[in-house]
Amino acid sequence: MAYDGIMMSRVVENLQSQLERGRINKIYQISQYELLFHMRSQSSNMKLLMSIHPMYARLQLTSLSFPTPPSPNAFTMLLRKHLEGAYLESVKQIQLDRIVDMTFIGTNELKDTVKYHIYIEIMGKHSNVVFAHDNNKIIDCLKRVSPSMNSQRILQPGATYQFPPMLDKKNPLTSSYEKTDNFTRTYQGFSPELSREVLYRIDQGESFQDIMKMLKESNTLFIHKLIDKEYFHMIPLLHLQCPYYEYPLFDGLDKHYDFIDQKDRIKQQTSDLAKYIQNEYQKNLSKLHKLEKTLFDSQNSDEYRIKGDLLFANLHLIQRGQKEITVDNYYDDTKMTITLDERYDGKTNANRYYAKYQKAKNSLHHLNEQIHLTKEEIDYFDSLMTLMENASYYDALEIKEELENLGYLKKKKTKQVYRKKNKLHIETYLTKDNITIYVGKNNLQNDYLTFKMASRNDMWFHVKDMPGSHVVVHSEELNEYTIRLASKIAAYFSKGKHSSSVPVNYTQIKTLKKPQGAKPGQVILNHYSTIYIDPDDSFLNEINKID
Repeated sequence: MAYDGIMMSRVVENLQSQLERGRINKIYQISQYELLFHMRSQSSNMKLLMSIHPMYARLQLTSLSFPTPPSPNAFTMLLRKHLEGAYLESVKQIQLDRIVDMTFIGTNELKDTVKYHIYIEIMGKHSNVVFAHDNNKIIDCLKRVSPSMNSQRILQPGATYQFPPMLDKKNPLTSSYEKTDNFTRTYQGFSPELSREVLYRIDQGESFQDIMKMLKESNTLFIHKLIDKEYFHMIPLLHLQCPYYEYPLFDGLDKHYDFIDQKDRIKQQTSDLAKYIQNEYQKNLSKLHKLEKTLFDSQNSDEYRIKGDLLFANLHLIQRGQKEITVDNYYDDTKMTITLDERYDGKTNANRYYAKYQKAKNSLHHLNEQIHLTKEEIDYFDSLMTLMENASYYDALEIKEELENLGYLKKKKTKQVYRKKNKLHIETYLTKDNITIYVGKNNLQNDYLTFKMASRNDMWFHVKDMPGSHVVVHSEELNEYTIRLASKIAAYFSKGKHSSSVPVNYTQIKTLKKPQGAKPGQVILNHYSTIYIDPDDSFLNEINKID
């Protein structure tokens, strides 16, 4: 990735054209590192995201949906007090660094016009959002820095805001070309990745001025995927020598961060639920091991019956007080030594062995039943772990609701406020052929999609013998392309995501049945076809998500 100073300059210019004079409607702190401003500008509703995540820090407009906390924290209340209803006067980048000064005009309690600054600093783990008065007196920060943490630059209420020390470098957008083997040392705003790209292009005969002109005028984000890592910038990174995709700037940033930043943030917010599911899975694995060991011991119960038979056949040889006796085993023509309880006579010892035999025999049915139920529990929690990997925040909450309904988790008495609608939100995509594809992201959604929402003649896709999402294609006749596309989606949102040649079953909805008393999401297939697919995320570029 390369969210550098030059990238920031393009972000700032786009924010200037789209957001200036825009008014703040609502402010949320959606995670430890993120602020979300809902704004009204140019007759449109827009969402401004400020992130100081150590790995994914950025400033951008976004069209993604983010979970909002049910109640605001102290910092959010402070921002709302001063900034709700205020309008954005200006957006400025400090030199060509990843520091932005956003100036807002609002009113105080006395209805006097006041000016505020929000400084966004994108500096890796030192990233921050600072809220200050017009005289740069800090009101508060998203991340406070006390004198004990940094004596040179204090960021806390009451302190005076100062910019970080600036390095003496040239502005590449306005300065002449100076030959160098590393642009990051000579010029402002260069990431190592962009430096390598400019050096590569110059070696190919392009001029430094032409490259800078392309960067200065570009509003397109070029995303390259190399092995398991993505790179992006405002021009194609030709030195990577791999395919790339083009998006409008903010759409591209959403595309890039949707599956990495959100997944990380959601993981933090739902870590307790994920931990509970993992613990239940491991608990049932341990239980299964113990049950199978007990079953193995019980299956050797015939030995107790044989010992009882042999003791009865040799009662005349047994005396009270004996600890053991060796007799002829007429079942296999060998000798057998049998342990005796010296407190009892031969008949009582024989009956004790018969009692052990009967007990072990009676336990077999119960053990097999418990093993079957435990295996079902293992499969169930295994499926939940798979679904949690691809779950959004609301998907995870529905998984929690499912566990509450099944009695695994205790329901809280407090009123749930996370969902305004009772209807489950099913992820919906549109193919290039205008065919609608639905994807269930948890068991409740899978159940609702397959047995309530889908039409009888819709096609249903699911990985074979593995947990995963139900995928429904709203079309009666499918060509090979759509079958492979839907299969790829089903394989991607499954436990076989990182495997190759994953089998995917597909059939019409009308052939499916729900087992009686089964947990949500479970189905029985009667007639189906199977296709083998190599899952990857390339399908994301072939479909459009519908809100």
